[in-house]
Amino acid sequence: MSTTSSPAGSAADRPVLLIHGAAANTEAEWRAHGWVDSLEASGRTVIGIDLPGHGASADLVDRDPADLLLDAAAQHGSVDAIGFSAGAWALLVAASEQPDRFGRIAVLGVADRVLTDGLHTEAMQRPMADAVRSDAEPTDNPMAMMFRGMIANAGNDRKSVADYLTAKKRFPTLEDLARITATTLVVEGGNDMAGGSTLVAQTIPKSDRLVIDGVDHFEIPANAACKSAAESFVNGVGG
Repeated sequence: MSTTSSPAGSAADRPVLLIHGAAANTEAEWRAHGWVDSLEASGRTVIGIDLPGHGASADLVDRDPADLLLDAAAQHGSVDAIGFSAGAWALLVAASEQPDRFGRIAVLGVADRVLTDGLHTEAMQRPMADAVRSDAEPTDNPMAMMFRGMIANAGNDRKSVADYLTAKKRFPTLEDLARITATTLVVEGGNDMAGGSTLVAQTIPKSDRLVIDGVDHFEIPANAACKSAAESFVNGVGG
């Protein structure tokens, strides 16, 4: 385990990085659900990081998402951060590789099975990428139809998102998670189809786990209880 301490200073001194999940972007996920306005109203500087192939990073499919986070963190010395799903996994990579850059992080929707069953691998992502890229509507695949709808609602380019899904990117191991020194909140939806986050929360040294009952994976960023808890956490409210 790294002995590097978390960044000094109050939470208000650090910007908050927000990194969304696949198919969305900063505007569709964080601003549309009130996260940006609420954090700014509490006095925080908010920096949205779009995943490669999404939003403002549409042309950056060759970049690793963790590097986009580390680049932003390096500009400010240290940051707090909130990530959802694919964005949360990228945040965990970044926080494990440069622990001294991160003070408090909240990771939403990081189910253990994504890590333990290899759901993040190119082989597992290929069928969804093919369905997203196809010109034909995948009417026999409800998940792909929903994913394509999310891409369209966010104003993303389907083929750029598909390229992101199968692009090579770093993913944390349990050993990586154990190197994280940031105070961490792990949030899961009680009805997440990928399952719970017990192992992730137990492996990160300074972490707490919050389960939002009755919420599925894609409902997490829009859930008021999740938003309130994560914002209070990164603002240092309640410890």
